[in-house]
This record gives sequence, structure tokens and C-alpha cells, in this order.
Amino acid sequence: MDVSTPQPEIPGFLLDRLIGEGGFGQVWHAHRVTDRSTVAIKVLHLELVRSIDALTRFQRELDATERLEHPNVVRALGHGTLDDGRPFLVLEYIEGPSLREVIQERGAIPPAEMLEILGPLCHALGVAHAAGLVHRDVKASNVILARGGDRPRPVLLDFGLVKLLDQVGPNLTSSRSMLGTPAAMAPEQMRGQPVDARTDVYALGLLVYHMLTGQPAFGGAPGVVQSYLQVHGPRPRPSAKVDIDPAIDAPVAKALAPEPDQRFPTAPAFLEALRAVISPAASGGIPVAVVALYVEGSPDQIALATSVIASQNMVVALAAPDSVLAVAPRGAIDTRQLREALAPLSDSKVAVGASTATLAGDVVDGDALDVEGWAPYPLPSGVWVAEDL
Repeated sequence: MDVSTPQPEIPGFLLDRLIGEGGFGQVWHAHRVTDRSTVAIKVLHLELVRSIDALTRFQRELDATERLEHPNVVRALGHGTLDDGRPFLVLEYIEGPSLREVIQERGAIPPAEMLEILGPLCHALGVAHAAGLVHRDVKASNVILARGGDRPRPVLLDFGLVKLLDQVGPNLTSSRSMLGTPAAMAPEQMRGQPVDARTDVYALGLLVYHMLTGQPAFGGAPGVVQSYLQVHGPRPRPSAKVDIDPAIDAPVAKALAPEPDQRFPTAPAFLEALRAVISPAASGGIPVAVVALYVEGSPDQIALATSVIASQNMVVALAAPDSVLAVAPRGAIDTRQLREALAPLSDSKVAVGASTATLAGDVVDGDALDVEGWAPYPLPSGVWVAEDL
């Protein structure tokens, strides 16, 4: 171990090796003493404990990770403060390479495989945006491809630059310091202007280009040149770098529009546009496993249900004044979170079940439309959730 990185002592944990270090802090591989479970512990650099910006950033990362419970977002497991004043954050340890490492090793990722990585990230960001969070630092080095299961699980890391839209506090991207990586920043971040979900959509456009071509969208130019190109330069076309369908260029260019109102409004909308040109059969012709939600009640209850559906990035299949039916791919929704969001609808008739459907943008077809096929009939009052969910 390098003598320049002394190992901190954190009660209740055994730290064994340094696994990451940057200008903000260190990340240690550790084990919890009580159960020997493996965790990652992020510790702020000692010289930053008097920095309001650094402490605010650390607190925002804590708030964001504790607010989000999603299989594709790193989980916060605890936090505390060392005797010397340094705050620390205990995180889920994720075994696997970063997406950046995979791209460096393999180069360009085929479009279909790119969609498998992008899909969970877009859903995770959709949930974050619904919770009032903008990540502001989505890039390949902040995505881990966790090992285990049939395929790698993309996990979004590092909410240190997150913007909590419902929280008043210091603006970390002030004129005094512009935090973030220029190659992964939207024009409004560079200008110090307000950010929203479309800021992360821009970063996703950069990430998609990076995956598809194996290269950064605006090359390896110095930061000032990159900033100029991202605002004033032509939109980069992936098909100009690799042999892929030129139809992919259009949604990437829209995600990378310099002005936010010219981009896709949400991360899932960008994903669906890419699916439509990369894999139209997968997005519209082949049944997929879905979580289906049916709500029956008064117009006010249906309005509340519709807001829940939007917050969960579900697709409305059928809607009427007294009922609504929506679906989402089964791997793209957290059913526990959905159940909690539906709690205020306990006076209406609600069913959450498993079924299959074909999805083509906002068009839904298939077995999920037959509510009696996957939910009890007649449907009792309250919230019914299938046992296998």
C-alpha cells in the first residue's frame, strides 16, 4: 500500500485495500465485522473537511443513494464521521468491471448489446428523475457491469454531483468551480444554468456514442475545445465511425441537441427511440414478460394512479374515466417501490400482476390486456399483488 494513502480506521469494519481514489476522496474495499459481508466505503479526503462544497457534495450523494432503491443504482448501507472529521459512506460492493474498462478492452459494442446495458440505466434514471434527482455525471466510468446471474447487471455509481431539485442549497457548479467531466457534461452545465432530466439525457447520448463507437463523442480534444464543439459543433454520427445502421444517428443527435427543449424529455423516451431503429422486432413484435397494473375507481383515484404510472415509467395500455391499465417490462420495474406508491389507492380496486405483452412505443398488445387472465375476478377493494411478484 502506498504510504501516501493511509488506511482509515472505521469502527465495525475491516478495511483491506484501496480500490479507488480521486480528487474528492478514497474508496476502500472492506468487510463488516458482524457478518463479514463485503462493502465499499467512500471516505472524504482530510484536506476537504473544511470545504463547504465538498461536504455538501458528500451529503447530497448520501441523500440521493438513500432516497433511491433500484437494482441498477448502487445502494447506500450506512454512513458516519471519523474522529478527524472526515465523513464516510458505506456502499454496496459491486464485483465487476466498469463500462469504461469494457470499452477500452473491447472497443465498439454492438447495438443490440448496447441496448441491454442502456435499458436498465434509462429506467434507473427515470426513477431518479421522478424522485427529483438529476445525476449530472453519467459516464462509462460511473457504470459497473456487476457479475452474477445470466448477464451483467449495469449499476450506476457516484451520485456526488447529484442535483436534488426539491432542495434549496449551494450550487455546486458555480462560477467558482465547475465540477464534472467536460466530455460528459451538457451545455447547460457548462454555462451554470439550471439542470433537469434532459441534462442526463444528453449524457446518455454521449454514453451511447461511446459504447457504439468505442470513442468519446467529441474526441480527445482539450476541455475548452470539447465545450465549444458540444455547443456549436455538428452532432456526432455513430455510423460515420463504425458500420452500423445510419438510422441510429437520428435519436443520438436528438439526445445531443445543444438546447434541452430539443432533446428527448425523458431517458425512457430516448431508449424507446433507439429500440425502434435498432431492434424493431424486440420492441414491437415479440411478447415480453411484464408487470401489469390495473386500477378501477373514481376520476380522482384514476388521476392519482396515472401519476404513479408516470413516476414508474410504465406504459398506459388502456385508459377510461373509471379505470386504467399499464405495463412495464418485468426487469425494468421495482415492484416493492410500485406497491409503496400505490398505498394511497387502498380505497379503490388495484391489481398488480405478471403477464406478457408486445410493446411498440406507446402501443401495447397481448395477454396483459386481459385483466381477468392475470388478476382475481371480481377484483376486491384494496391493493392486490400477485404472489410471484
